[in-house]
Amino acid sequence: MEAIELFKEERLKVIEHREKSKAAKKPLPLPKMHPILEALGKVSPTRYVLDVIKKVRSSELEEALLVLPFHYVEDLLKLLDVFLSLEWESELTCRCLLFLLRIHHGQITSNQVLLPVIDRLRGHISSTVGNMRDTIGFNMAALKFLQSEIETKKEVTFFTDATDKFQEAGRKRKQTRKRKGVALLTL
Repeated sequence: MEAIELFKEERLKVIEHREKSKAAKKPLPLPKMHPILEALGKVSPTRYVLDVIKKVRSSELEEALLVLPFHYVEDLLKLLDVFLSLEWESELTCRCLLFLLRIHHGQITSNQVLLPVIDRLRGHISSTVGNMRDTIGFNMAALKFLQSEIETKKEVTFFTDATDKFQEAGRKRKQTRKRKGVALLTL
């Protein structure tokens, strides 16, 4: 919640600075950043919120999102849209987004202000997930190709194949023992 508040404060500072610059018709010096953002290496407020979310343990993330008041959820959904459009931590962002949609579905769909945000999120999430699928598929194909190349060059099977063959041989041995035992009993 503090990170979202800090983001809102910094966003208001930037908006006020733009308005003052327009009124003065000349560029004014930028307002001073929040001390936390300066301490972190002048990181942007948007990036700061993402960093705070990343620091939450995976096991506690859903609980943290569950206790978040709805007016913070509105701001967080807008930030998640920015994260997805910039493709920052897509997996974490999608996880947060889907959990928030599951929990606050009724409030989100009845809120007219959030409907355009949800439409943008839908587009961003489908393209982001599509890109991730393509990347994973490409990497899997490359790994299978490398596996087959190594197997043909060295005539060695990988561990999964070797264990499968070992287990298959064990099953065959057990079956032959059973057959021999049944054959002896019938004699």
